[in-house]
Amino acid sequence: MKTTGSRAAKRGAFSSAVVAIGGLALALGACATEQQPGPSREETVVRSFQARVEAIDHQTRVVTLVNATGEKVTFHADEAVRNLDQVKVGDVLVGEIEQTLLLEARPATEEERRAPAVVAEAGARAQPGERPAGVFVRQVRALFTIAEIDKAAGGGTLRDAEGQLQFVKARDPAVLDRLRVGDNVVVTYTEALRLQVVSPGA
Repeated sequence: MKTTGSRAAKRGAFSSAVVAIGGLALALGACATEQQPGPSREETVVRSFQARVEAIDHQTRVVTLVNATGEKVTFHADEAVRNLDQVKVGDVLVGEIEQTLLLEARPATEEERRAPAVVAEAGARAQPGERPAGVFVRQVRALFTIAEIDKAAGGGTLRDAEGQLQFVKARDPAVLDRLRVGDNVVVTYTEALRLQVVSPGA
């Protein structure tokens, strides 16, 4: 994977991690074991989608897609999209998004302390002559510190390495009894996108 550590990338990593936590809720606690002294949990959500190619201009690389509800989107397919000349009206774009969120309340490693926010990206495209397809993976790892625990509100405030604060509500308030102010929370968010163009009825 290609790793990015610039300030803008770090800020984006912290933001992505916070959004992921908010989307799935702070779910620490359910998967704690003897080998995991602190609460830990991993959750995965998979969504599938498809859309039909309604129009395509191979010269300008402008494509219009329409989904099952009739919603349309028009976009420019850049040169990263290989073999666009094989796509025709009526073809179907099939996709799947897999999102995984790993939350770990544990001491940070030396590497995590040196690089508290890291974004890594990787991808694979169809070979020349094949139907357009691709897999794109983006992983964000961010280190937070528990700044405050508010049992009455059912959550806690996380501080990132740049001092920004974000309140997060716990899915299971009982887990707050196992956390302490100053504890580290390591968030790893992975998003994988798989795309493939297929013929109608395939």
